[in-house]
Amino acid sequence: MALTNIYLARHGQTEYNRLNQIQGRGIDASLNDTGHRQARAIATCFENIKLHQLFSSSLKRSFETAQVVGDIHDLKPKSYADLDEMDFGPLEGRPISEIESKLEELHNKWKAGDTAFAYEQAESPEMVLRRATERIEKIMNEQQGNNLLFILHGRLIRILVSHWLQYGLTGMHKVPHTNGALYHLKWNGSVFKPIYLNRTAHLENDSEKKG
Repeated sequence: MALTNIYLARHGQTEYNRLNQIQGRGIDASLNDTGHRQARAIATCFENIKLHQLFSSSLKRSFETAQVVGDIHDLKPKSYADLDEMDFGPLEGRPISEIESKLEELHNKWKAGDTAFAYEQAESPEMVLRRATERIEKIMNEQQGNNLLFILHGRLIRILVSHWLQYGLTGMHKVPHTNGALYHLKWNGSVFKPIYLNRTAHLENDSEKKG
């Protein structure tokens, strides 16, 4: 089977990122000026690589990043709600400084193996993995041998990469993420080989925030 190049990029910065507020699936923020610059920087990384397909989530920060890349590379992004960020429920929109104890509880439960845990109406890592992998596996099987770019979200990238590289969801914390960062994995139909993770050399010296 021909090798498929899977490129992932985290969306550009939003004001929620800049202000260090958690987003999630329920916050549909647009890119700020820094985010648009980061999107253009992502596009420059593919000047010598032929992208065959471009995908995003249904959320503005993901789709807007993909639109910038698509405009430069003459590709129309295909967006899917299955690729949206995790739903963090009542934590969304709040400053991370106010909810550090709740986030620490979440992360500790997940690292300890309780990856089915979620707050109230939120999603768990296992729920996100199921919806996202069903969509991405369908795409990859249809696009074998092609160069595919997915513009996604920080937690979703952690979930997917930890699963693909067999860290398990308890190892999500091993996968770093930064606004505008790039990831490259090769897939031979059964195994993913990492080429690089969280590459940021293409980015300008803009302030990067998590979330």
